[in-house]
Amino acid sequence: MDNAQSKPWVLAWLLLICFMLAGFCCDADAQSVEDPSMQIAELQASIDDLHQRINALQSRSQSSPFNGEIVDSSDASAWPDCDDCPTSAGPSSSHYLVYDDAWVIRPNNSGRTPFELRFNIHNQFRYTGFANSNDLFVDSAGNTIPISARNDFDINRGRFVFSGYAFDPNLEFYTNVDYNTVANDPVLLLLSWVSYRFGDALTIRAGLLKVPGTWEWEQSSRFTLGAERSLATTFFRPSITAGVWAQGTLGESVFYRALVGDGFNTFTLRAAELDVNLAYSALLWWEKGEHFGVGYSDLECHESLSLRVGHGFTYASNDSDPIGEPGPEQTVIRLSDGTRLVEPGAIAPGVTVNEFDISLYTVHLGLKRRGLSFAAEYFFRWLTSLAATGPIPDSSLFDHGFFAQGGAFVIPKRLELYAIGSQVRGEFGSGTQIGGGVNWYVKGERGARFTFDVSRIEDSPADQDRTGLVAGGSGTLFRVQWWHFF
Repeated sequence: MDNAQSKPWVLAWLLLICFMLAGFCCDADAQSVEDPSMQIAELQASIDDLHQRINALQSRSQSSPFNGEIVDSSDASAWPDCDDCPTSAGPSSSHYLVYDDAWVIRPNNSGRTPFELRFNIHNQFRYTGFANSNDLFVDSAGNTIPISARNDFDINRGRFVFSGYAFDPNLEFYTNVDYNTVANDPVLLLLSWVSYRFGDALTIRAGLLKVPGTWEWEQSSRFTLGAERSLATTFFRPSITAGVWAQGTLGESVFYRALVGDGFNTFTLRAAELDVNLAYSALLWWEKGEHFGVGYSDLECHESLSLRVGHGFTYASNDSDPIGEPGPEQTVIRLSDGTRLVEPGAIAPGVTVNEFDISLYTVHLGLKRRGLSFAAEYFFRWLTSLAATGPIPDSSLFDHGFFAQGGAFVIPKRLELYAIGSQVRGEFGSGTQIGGGVNWYVKGERGARFTFDVSRIEDSPADQDRTGLVAGGSGTLFRVQWWHFF
């Protein structure tokens, strides 16, 4: 009974298999009956096409600049200016990736695709120790301010830097994103601009820029002689603002930088927090001998004396806000004892300064020769047209100060010893810094540096978390730092 019922299913499966085999055989028969001459013709066409491809590859190989040799990929001249150059992205790519003091996406044909992007990272990791002599600071306004000791590790400055050009090699862009563990904003836009180079005499930039009024401030923090900028520079310098910047070379030995911007320091301010006054700043210097270069260390080991002499000027007017209070951009200006100028009672009991003009004039000198270096800058600052919420004893204040520093390589391009002295003097007191340390340039270049320094601070008028300086602080400041840039 079971066998009888299963027979129809068995027959059905057999029929299905037969139909499938029949279809396969039909396809095979159809192919077998095709004209053999057609198969031969198709095979010959395939062979001819393959032969043409081989010839094309041989021709391209012979015209390639590599010719079987190993070429340094960082040498842009080794790459032909064409659209089908061999690249890691394939022969049809418009760009290739290379490391050339930065990670660079560079065009194969700058005329056809004039776009280049460079990416750098630099990082300043530091230990800061501060053993303060006094636990309290009484400012000129009568406020008692506690001063804490320091014993901590921080990323003082980290940078993601994007730069390059677009549409035209002379139309450049630059964006610097800061990350840190010491400021109120751990990640923020630090600098950003677009520039166009008209020639050696003139380049115009527009964006978020440094106010270029002093030499040590205008130089990158990567190129300081020690771990940080001096006490005097930290006290007197302007900061960052949005504006228009011009720079260039006049002849072969005179250089300039000039800016018109929103203010002396408008780094984190919005439009509603700004007054209507603009700031004006310029730096002009002359060089003699070998090109002075960046920074203060004579890492290049100049064979003959290299001399730099220059000066700078910055002016800004600061108004009160609509209700007569000090504007936000005024809060960075301090008296020579470290008190904020706009602190209530700072220059007279019961009154607050809410308007003033600031003028800063600086002169500087730099020398480099055979691993030895010397640099100095003097600062003159006038606070004029002082206005307050009540009577004040004087409508102007004058402060001045300097830094002087020198370095010597005891192992050329590797190990450097240095010393620094700095002072600020004014009508409300004075503060000093005396210190020294050692730089170890790990690879004999500026991209990787280990620094140790120690300074004796007396009555600091400067205050900045990144530097380790605190207003009113007196004591010994230790800094151990690792800086890399790639």
